[in-house]
Amino acid sequence: MFGRWWDHLHVRQKVTAVVLVLCVPLLATLIVHVTLIQQLLAVQQQHQQVLLARDQIRTLARLAVDIEDAFRGYLITRQDKFLEPMQEAEGKMQPTVTQSLELVENLPGLSAGIQNIGERLYSFTESKRVLIGKVRAGRADEVLQYIQSGEGFILSKNLRQEIRAYEDRLTLQIQAFTQDEEVLARLAFWGLLFAVVGGLALGLFSARLLTRSITGPLTTLQASVAKLGEEAGAPATVALPIHSSDEIGQLARSYEEMARRIQGHIRELEAINAIGNEINTIGPDGLYGVLRRITDRAAEMLQVDVCMVMLRDDQMGCWVVEAASGEWDDRLRKSVMLWEEFPIVVRSFETGQPAIGEDLRSDRRPEMVRRNLMGESLLSIPLLSHGAPFGVLVFLQERKIRQDEWNVRLAKGFADAAAIAISNARLYEAAKQKGKGLELRLKQLEHMAETLAHDLKSPGERMEGLSSLLLEKHGGQLDRETTRLLTLIRENGKMLSERIETILEVARVGAKHEAVEAVDPALVISDVLKSRAGELEAKKMRVHVARELPMVPCHRAYLRQVFDNLISNAINFSQDSPNPEIRIEAQMKGERVHFSVSDNGCGILPQNRERAFEPFVRLGSPSAKGTGIGLTIVKRIVELYGGQVWIEPEGPPGCTVTFTLPALGDLSSVPSGPNPTAPSVPSDSEA
Repeated sequence: MFGRWWDHLHVRQKVTAVVLVLCVPLLATLIVHVTLIQQLLAVQQQHQQVLLARDQIRTLARLAVDIEDAFRGYLITRQDKFLEPMQEAEGKMQPTVTQSLELVENLPGLSAGIQNIGERLYSFTESKRVLIGKVRAGRADEVLQYIQSGEGFILSKNLRQEIRAYEDRLTLQIQAFTQDEEVLARLAFWGLLFAVVGGLALGLFSARLLTRSITGPLTTLQASVAKLGEEAGAPATVALPIHSSDEIGQLARSYEEMARRIQGHIRELEAINAIGNEINTIGPDGLYGVLRRITDRAAEMLQVDVCMVMLRDDQMGCWVVEAASGEWDDRLRKSVMLWEEFPIVVRSFETGQPAIGEDLRSDRRPEMVRRNLMGESLLSIPLLSHGAPFGVLVFLQERKIRQDEWNVRLAKGFADAAAIAISNARLYEAAKQKGKGLELRLKQLEHMAETLAHDLKSPGERMEGLSSLLLEKHGGQLDRETTRLLTLIRENGKMLSERIETILEVARVGAKHEAVEAVDPALVISDVLKSRAGELEAKKMRVHVARELPMVPCHRAYLRQVFDNLISNAINFSQDSPNPEIRIEAQMKGERVHFSVSDNGCGILPQNRERAFEPFVRLGSPSAKGTGIGLTIVKRIVELYGGQVWIEPEGPPGCTVTFTLPALGDLSSVPSGPNPTAPSVPSDSEA
């Protein structure tokens, strides 16, 4: 009975019932437990107050003893220093009494005792002060008579007895509080234990209800989802052991229906995926081979008599059969079909949606000239590229097929694959033709650049040669102005030739496509230093090269040009330094090698460090050699290998150019042989 009633509840009602069953008893138990804890804390607080009050009463007892001892010491010695404890006791008396009253103000019947003790202690102290005053006034006989009468002893005794009685009363109160604490602690413990046990029991009961009603069915659904599609080719026999009529039961029924549909879709997707690679592979037979494979597989999978790929010819306004399935390909390939004789296909093309035709042979319109080709039924799927149709995939069947018997989804999958294959083939052919055109155009541009450079260089060389010839033959007969102009013409001609040569040099960087090799920078630097040994010796420059340089993958000639340009710049811009020197170092940082070439020359201003890599920019002394293209070439070569080059913003005086190249494997520390130095150039060990 309960099971039937429970199965008809909604999920929200079931969850609410479980929450009430679990939370109401636990909430009631929690309230009781919190109440017990609050009472226990209140008793513990009162207990602590009584303990502190008892300590204060004991303090008052000690103060009374101090007063009596001080009085006796004064009587015996007649010295005021013995009265100091009495004075201290009088100062502590009032605060102690006040604090004691504050501690017991919430405890009924205890405040009066403290007030009485305080008054008696004040009277006791005052009596002692009166006696001390008599002694100081010379009335010691009266004081002695008072002491001998025993009146003072009785007063002191009564005070001590009263304090002791009150202390005993507090002790009894402390014992009572201790007993109350033990009782409350036991109740709290057993209450907590009961709450834990009850909570576990209710939790198990609630968990069982949830498992039966929610988690169990959801687990079954999850397991079914995990297994869905494992046997997509088998008939769909999905049935879940969930019989409730709540939302989860409705979800189970919906899942069973969905699973049946998904299994059918999976079989279709597997079929399309199985032929996807074959369809979209452009082989030696080109686009025609792709289209032929599409039509054959589509006809096989949809079990139709004919499948055709028909593309729209915009110039003629007709259809062209690019490929057909089976033996129909020999009969129909490249055939021209009239636009009007396929009205179903036209409708599909114009609307961009699948179109189905039935009883086609009964259509007696005059434009239907090839009824024997069409058969009784037709399905047309548009081929789309970026949303625009450019053709159709047509399926023909001799027998009559109802609209709901066509597997339009699978046919559309073939059409989408065909559209992608045709678009890819067209893009491939277009890119191939464009690549050939670009390659031819680049070759023409390279030839034109070389021809133009040669044509521009020749006038410069002739200007330099003719002006030099005139100066050589007629230099003594010319006036100063003519000589200056001829010299200027010669220098400009030479500058024009050098400028064109440097432009060609920059353009040639990266033009070769040779494979990189493992290059030892130490050998390259050694070769550069040997070639410039004369300049280094003439300017008495010291060169310091790191002893271990990592191998790098690059072209040896390009790396030599980089170091040659950087060392040449360092020589040119360090000539005014009293002790010129050059430092070449390398450091591994991640996957890159950071090379640096430093000098102690005039340096480069911060605002000019970016401009230094622009072509034909000269930032040094006008007397320094060079065309202003060296750092430009360095940048082109370094970027060819994916590296970077810059001028360090901080460091010692001079200029430090750093560039990066890829590292060759794990070469954080690779010995590079002896330190490469040019003849008579100090090595790093000599620096």
